[in-house]
Amino acid sequence: MIKVEKHNVRRRNIDVGIEDLAASIKANSLLQPIAAYLDSNKGIYVILTGQRRLNAHHFLNDKYPDHGYDKIKCLVFDEPESDEKKLAMSLAENITQVSMSTADLIRAVTDLYNKYGDYKLVQDEFGLTKYMVDKYVRISRLPPELKDAIAKNKIHARPKTAENCALRAVDATQYTDGGPTSIGTVIEIAKALAEDSIAPSDISPGEDEVPAKKPKSKLQIDLSLDVAKKLKHVAEDKGEHEKSLATQYVVRGVDRDYQQLE
Repeated sequence: MIKVEKHNVRRRNIDVGIEDLAASIKANSLLQPIAAYLDSNKGIYVILTGQRRLNAHHFLNDKYPDHGYDKIKCLVFDEPESDEKKLAMSLAENITQVSMSTADLIRAVTDLYNKYGDYKLVQDEFGLTKYMVDKYVRISRLPPELKDAIAKNKIHARPKTAENCALRAVDATQYTDGGPTSIGTVIEIAKALAEDSIAPSDISPGEDEVPAKKPKSKLQIDLSLDVAKKLKHVAEDKGEHEKSLATQYVVRGVDRDYQQLE
């Protein structure tokens, strides 16, 4: 048995993108073992580094029982002499990690897709989800001005939010080179989406101006803790505001059911 203790420094966003990590492990195996020590008093192993890798194994074991995911490669250390030393060891791995730049990630995913030309093959062979491949291939094909605005934080300081809002702005305006909507307007609409001052449903295809914020009716909805937790994870993964994402779900559901009434 392996347990996560209070000294593990990663507390937030632990399971954000866990399916992508699980897909990578399934395709490529676990490339970096987790680290743990044996708690001599409790007789259990306590994780020092690799909590997300452990959670990904749990995810895979639930989805693919009897495939060996009930076991994980682990480096076992002597029990650190103090809680401070345990915290330091957990911090050491997390603080020295350098995230891959968005540009490098886009280029790598796009190169794989361009070479193989098949979503499922890229998914199965390299552990990339269809969502990831589709998103980064689409970003690579955005107009240079829009990619430059993303890179220079002109849309949003958080790259993932900027990317998603840029894609939504292109989709909502149905932007094409030489079409009625200018690239400048698309960038301004992406900014407004990132600020949550407008919603995709406020945007009309082909218009060359940022729509004014429409009057809205407030409606309080009570969510179960489980649904609220899932909504938060999805919003963080998509780089969106939870409220905005929940509104999109409601709008799509209402529009769909309303059309069936007509």
